[in-house]
Amino acid sequence: MEHSTYQKLIIAAADLLRQKGYAATGISDILKQANVTRGSLYHHFPGGKSDLAVAAARYSCSQLVRHIETACEVARARGGDFLDAMVELCKRIYQLFEEHGNWRFMTVSATLQEGGERNAFFSNEARSLYTRLKCKAVEEGGKFGLSERDSFMALRKALLLVEGGWMLARVVDDPMPLRSSIQFMEEEKLIYQFRKQLGLSCPAFDFEIDPLF
Repeated sequence: MEHSTYQKLIIAAADLLRQKGYAATGISDILKQANVTRGSLYHHFPGGKSDLAVAAARYSCSQLVRHIETACEVARARGGDFLDAMVELCKRIYQLFEEHGNWRFMTVSATLQEGGERNAFFSNEARSLYTRLKCKAVEEGGKFGLSERDSFMALRKALLLVEGGWMLARVVDDPMPLRSSIQFMEEEKLIYQFRKQLGLSCPAFDFEIDPLF
């Protein structure tokens, strides 16, 4: 299906921001990749690159939400639980890095933390997207019978492992740490099962207060 001009701009911006970051991505780069005119860009995004960066981050967040939903569907089909879903999510995110052909690329949400001319606005937007992911975790975890807090803690651990693995992969110039996030999440699943078998009331997740919970 043919994308609209609006969609072409967002998809092109998301792709370039992942590869190059906010500062290194120019308006001309986006226009060339989207194959649209400068007038069309400012018609849809009067604020220019900064407005487009926010739209691209929201688009990427929506994609991640869909991956969470799909991972949960796969886990349910296999008779698994929410932690199985988070293992599946880690696998799917790693697969995205592999399919992209360049695991060194940045997440779009990370580009919002780079600064630029609208640093405070970008930071608030990033927090808003994070809250959206938390709400999705609570919704999906609840379908597996988990509490709101345990649901979010499971997703937070998966995201921490993936984001941390991604950062280490960039530092050591090797995708191995990113692959390890899958193994660590599988180990978390085993620890959680062991605690349940022992009848321990304390879950495998920490109860440290999250500032946005």
